[in-house]
Amino acid sequence: MNVQRKIKKIMSMNKGEKEIALRKLAQDLGCSLYSTYEGDKHYEDEVVRRIQEAGRSIREARMWWIAVGSAIAAIISALAAWTAVILSSCMAR
Repeated sequence: MNVQRKIKKIMSMNKGEKEIALRKLAQDLGCSLYSTYEGDKHYEDEVVRRIQEAGRSIREARMWWIAVGSAIAAIISALAAWTAVILSSCMAR
């Protein structure tokens, strides 16, 4: 999911469609639309900012899992190397 591409596509729509599409994307990403409107009109800049923040948050959460996976792989690799050293020193005796 590339949020920036979706925003760019939405921003090329006409005003009525743009507001509906922005609101739907914000709701899909779990953004709050509280105090982003005056009457029945949403503040476009604020909605876009919140959508970008939600996209960034999702991306950072994914990166956290990748970092944890990398750390686990490094630990397994270190254990394998340590085991190989111990086994080779035992075999040399």
